[in-house]
Formats: sequence, structure tokens, C-alpha cells
Amino acid sequence: MYLYPMNFRLPPSEKLKSSKTIAQIFDEGKSFSKFPIKFIFIPLENTQKTRAAFAVPKRNFKFAVTRNRIKRQLREVYRLQKPHYLLNSGKNFALLILFVGKDKPQYAQLEKSMIALLKKLEDENS
Repeated sequence: MYLYPMNFRLPPSEKLKSSKTIAQIFDEGKSFSKFPIKFIFIPLENTQKTRAAFAVPKRNFKFAVTRNRIKRQLREVYRLQKPHYLLNSGKNFALLILFVGKDKPQYAQLEKSMIALLKKLEDENS
């Protein structure tokens, strides 16, 4: 069914940390949105893995505890869904996953939105 064995990890090599790349994403990136998540991405030519960063705006959530919890939930949903959509594709992306909601999310809502956006990204890849 899958070309690769299932790998549900999110190793450091798949985390987007480069400030230059993040700035480039904001300048040149395309975006998809499905409430409460927004994907901003650019294709990467010289890497072998899709890299992802997660952000929650301080404007909407004043307490760091709340922002960190939402980021943890986003990472978990992404980590569990990426093998189904991103591993079988040929292209790799630098991906910024932005939470745009104003209230604390339910995990099921995040999962539904993440699946829809990963499918859209996979279609963009084809």
C-alpha cells in the first residue's frame, strides 16, 4: 500500500529552523487555509525531506502556556498524518503551519483541517 515503511517520527532534520528560509516563505510562499490552520510553503530543491515550522500568534493567545500547548497539538497532528500524504510524493517543501483561530482548538478539529491541507499540498505536488 505504501512505498515506504510507516515512520511517525518528527526528527530534528524535518524541523524548519533557518530564519532565511522562514523569511523567504513569508516573501514568496503560496498558502492554503482551512480554519483554524493555514499552510504557507515554498518548494525546496536541495533537500530530501519536507521541513515544517509551527507558529501561534501572541496577539491571539497572551499566555505562553496556551501557545505552547497549541503548537504541541499541531506538531502531533502533523507527525501522525505526514506519512500518509508527504512520504509518497516527489517534491519537498519548506512549510510553515500557522494557527489562525482565536479560541483553544479541539484535537479532532485540528486533525480534520490538517488532513484537508495535507491532501491539498499533495495535489499541488502532483
